Amino acid sequence: TIVLMGCSSGKLQSVNTPKENPSGRVHAMHYEPEGIAASYLFAGAPCVVGNLWDVTDRDIDRYCLTLMEDFVQCQEDNIPPNRPLSLAKCVANARRACKLRFIVGSAPVCYGVPVLRS
Repeated sequence: TIVLMGCSSGKLQSVNTPKENPSGRVHAMHYEPEGIAASYLFAGAPCVVGNLWDVTDRDIDRYCLTLMEDFVQCQEDNIPPNRPLSLAKCVANARRACKLRFIVGSAPVCYGVPVLRS
């Protein structure tokens, strides 16, 4: 599992976005999106956590510490002790640590297959 906490580290974009030609018609040629997160997935990483847009450093530091503490130490209030803990659930729950919960806290996303810790 790869955790990228840089600005726009999880942003995927197509290299060929729709463009207008001189006649005014739009040619929509869409290719697979590219980005650093996709590169890690293609290289074999099961899961990548990254940010979709630019974030403030202190808020994302708080977020990252909460994410790591929750996932590594298997701390979650509503999960029974014998049930595995999902990284995607920890990504969502760590948003509570951000002061700007709906701006910075909403930037991190999880790509790939589900990763569980028992």
